[in-house]
Amino acid sequence: MVIAKYKRQRMNGSKGFTLAELLIALLILAEIATFTIPKILSSTASNQNSAIVKETVGMISGVFKNYQLQNTISASLKGSDITQYMNYVKVDTSSSYTGTSGTALQACTPTLPCLTLHNGGILQYDTVMTLGGTGATNAVYFNLDPDGNGAQGRITLILFSNGRLSTGEVAGTATPTGGTLARQATDPTFFSW
Repeated sequence: MVIAKYKRQRMNGSKGFTLAELLIALLILAEIATFTIPKILSSTASNQNSAIVKETVGMISGVFKNYQLQNTISASLKGSDITQYMNYVKVDTSSSYTGTSGTALQACTPTLPCLTLHNGGILQYDTVMTLGGTGATNAVYFNLDPDGNGAQGRITLILFSNGRLSTGEVAGTATPTGGTLARQATDPTFFSW
């Protein structure tokens, strides 16, 4: 008798959600996901690219210090002189990279080889450009594509003769050959010191 009474009360005054209420709740959750998931993914990619740049900056800085211990820094120093000390997977002299106009790496050639780094980045350097002296403004540069596919663009890293490393650009040109090295006005959106 108590069980039958309980069943009648449950059927007449049940406390639950209707199908319409559940569908509205799911719709609200879908709207929230639509706006938050892309931001989370974008933030993750940006953080990963920033980490790749910072790791590469550390590698170049450490390699230069190692080179200084074993050699005398001269005006004829080239980027290729210190790459032998770098940690990379392979040398590429034939690939082309696409990206935002003016920010992609140039095609990899014997003069502008690309190193595929273990962290997924592509590091390009000029085998012809030299340090040009040992003053504080003399430098060689490296172009880095952190995502390795040109989608994010490149960042130019300037290694000065005193070991200081900075982001920069080659003034007067969007490509790494020619021009004068200059401090970049702003860092790319995916990287900050």
